[in-house]
Amino acid sequence: MEKQIYLNSIDWDKAYSVGHERIDNEHKRIFELTAEVQKYKNDIEKIKKIIKELILYTKTHFFNEENYMKSINYDLYEEHKKEHKKLNKEFTSIVKDINNESIEDIAFKINKFIYTKILQHILLDDKQFHHFRKTREELKHSLKWIANYKVNDKLIDSEHKELFEIATDALNYDNSDIKQHIKTTLAKLYKYMQTHFEHEENFMANIKYPLLEEHKILHQKIIDQMNDFIKTLTKMKIIDFEKKLLEYMDIWLISHILFEDRKIIYYLKTK
Repeated sequence: MEKQIYLNSIDWDKAYSVGHERIDNEHKRIFELTAEVQKYKNDIEKIKKIIKELILYTKTHFFNEENYMKSINYDLYEEHKKEHKKLNKEFTSIVKDINNESIEDIAFKINKFIYTKILQHILLDDKQFHHFRKTREELKHSLKWIANYKVNDKLIDSEHKELFEIATDALNYDNSDIKQHIKTTLAKLYKYMQTHFEHEENFMANIKYPLLEEHKILHQKIIDQMNDFIKTLTKMKIIDFEKKLLEYMDIWLISHILFEDRKIIYYLKTK
C-alpha cells in the first residue's frame, strides 16, 4: 500500500512554490522528469536515460539555488549547502543497483525520494530563504487559505481553513491591548489545533490509513513547536512575533498539509 501511495503522489502543484520564478520552474522540472519514469515504465533503457538526466538536473538546480542564496547573503547558506550535498549522495545511492531491480521498484524508490526528501526540502528548507527576502507585509499577505490546500474531506478542509483564520486574527490588533490580544488568539489557535489533529487522526483511523502512527508523531511535533513558540512570546518584540508566527504557519502547518495530509488523497485513490 505504501508503494501505491508514493507512485500516485508525484505531480507538481503550484502550492509548492517558494516565490522565486526560476527556482520554482526548476523544482517543477524535477517533478516532470520523475513523472517520466512512470510514463516509460516498459522501457528500461529509456528509464535509465531519464534517471541520469534527473540526477544531473537536480545537482544543477542545487548549484543554481546556492548561487542565489549567496547573492542575497542568506544566513543559513552553509547549512543549506550541506543539505544539498547530503541529498545528492542519497539520490545517487538509491539508483546504484538499478540493473538488479524491477522497473516498479525503481519507480517507487525514486518517487518516494522526490516526494519525501526533495519536496520536504522545498517546503521546509527552501521556504526559509523565501521568508528571508520577504517583508512582513508580503509574508502576511501569503497567510491565507487557497483551494490548493484541500485534501477533499469537508470537515478536515474546513478545520484547516479555520486555523488560517485564527492565525490571521492574531495579526489584526484592536489597538487596546496588543499583547493580550496575541496571547488570547494564540491560546485559541493552540486549542483548535489540538482538536483538529484529534479529528484528523480519527478520520485516518476510519479509512485504515497505513501511515497513521507516523502522522500522529508529526502532529505531536507541531504541537511541541507551538509550545516552544508560545514560551518565547513574552521576550519578543511585536514585529519579531509576527514574522515568527507567519513562519510557523507556513513552515509547519501549510507544509504539513501539503506534504503529509495530501498523502491521504493518494491513499484513497488506491482503495
